[in-house]
Amino acid sequence: MPIGGLGEVGRNMTIVDWGAERLVIDCGVGFPPSGARDGVVEQYLPDVRPLEAKPIAAILLTHGHDDHIAALAHLIRTGAPIGRIVGLPFTIELVRAKLAEGVPLPPVTIAVPGEPVTTGAFAAEFVRVAHSIPDAAAIALTTPIGVVVFSGDYKLDDTQANPRRRADLGRLGAIGRAGVVALLGDSTNADEPGRTLGEDTTIAPLLEVVTAAPGRVVVTSFASNIDRIDHAIRAADATGRQVTYIGRSVRRNIGIAERLGELTPPGREPGGPRGVEALEPRRSLVISTGSQAERNAVLSRASRGEHPNLRLGRSDTVVFASRPVPGNEPDVDTLISALDILGVRVVTHEDAAIHVSGHARADEVEQMISLIRPRFLIPVHGEPQMQEAQARIAVARCGMDRDQIVLARNGDVLVLSADTCVIDHHVPVAVIEADGDGIALPDADLRPV
Repeated sequence: MPIGGLGEVGRNMTIVDWGAERLVIDCGVGFPPSGARDGVVEQYLPDVRPLEAKPIAAILLTHGHDDHIAALAHLIRTGAPIGRIVGLPFTIELVRAKLAEGVPLPPVTIAVPGEPVTTGAFAAEFVRVAHSIPDAAAIALTTPIGVVVFSGDYKLDDTQANPRRRADLGRLGAIGRAGVVALLGDSTNADEPGRTLGEDTTIAPLLEVVTAAPGRVVVTSFASNIDRIDHAIRAADATGRQVTYIGRSVRRNIGIAERLGELTPPGREPGGPRGVEALEPRRSLVISTGSQAERNAVLSRASRGEHPNLRLGRSDTVVFASRPVPGNEPDVDTLISALDILGVRVVTHEDAAIHVSGHARADEVEQMISLIRPRFLIPVHGEPQMQEAQARIAVARCGMDRDQIVLARNGDVLVLSADTCVIDHHVPVAVIEADGDGIALPDADLRPV
């Protein structure tokens, strides 16, 4: 039963039951469109009321993005019994950091790719896929009726220099050849043709931008995109610039990545935020939060002249090394306009090839379906037109029959056997409004979906 992530981008969460045993796959938040935010409603949470019926043996996490892990605190606050949380190392460390300030952390199990984690009647194998964060994985879940594969967010890039960032195509193919009942596949970019470029393709364009900048460079991206941060650090090293990290989530995630060996520190000791203004601009590169124009993030505050350590002006270059999340475009455009007024040179993905998506396009969706060879396909993680695009790929390019594809919505209860997959009934679920800290608003109405 998907609680969130179907018919929308974000709030990814799915319940898997076998008799009295229960697993949960991911537990993420969603974000309201720009025009819907009023300073109070900042996040959408999954409706976890259907989880009250029985204990959760384990929560399996495909990766560490907020739309897959940031609702864990909300679920824990409900008092739901949770046996353990399972994920790859970077994911688990992000969970530890997020829960450190508010709720108790359930027991954790750090998964190892290729080594199944057994929970009751289930055995979960984490298989590396490429994405815009370290330790992204698909989950092959062995159940009493066969294997069910959850793709997580993925692209099938196996060209990156770092083997931990490559999709394990060999293992995905082996799982498919052994037999798979159902694939719950990411639909986010299924309606876009071709393949998504690899993360390493942004190295040279970013270096070119940094080299050409006449003064200070500020690079902003998702704090979890460690590869993009690494490319910015390497560009700073190559051009003799000192790196400064500004923003709590950036500093936190970089610290985790360095500790786990996912990121090599800069050649020079990073400077402190308070020393940024003392550095010669031509020798400075700042990595900051704020790529999504969050009001209290570093870049937004600096654009208003309110940040104590970062003042922006005509010699500066701000590089948006990410794209706006759907719904955030108006806020990002407003932020760019504010930077333009200050005379800052702004570089976005439209000006240089400094960003690539973390999601598979149509050719990779076809490849994933062909590797996994599922008896049934359940398109997830996307708006309805994205889910439908994946269904069309499966029929037109992978030879599946339309009756092998189940287009579900949040709250649909899908009953699987070795040779059937049907929507048995529907449980009403809602979107829960929350503040910026992920706390459900007590007076907010539940918005049905």
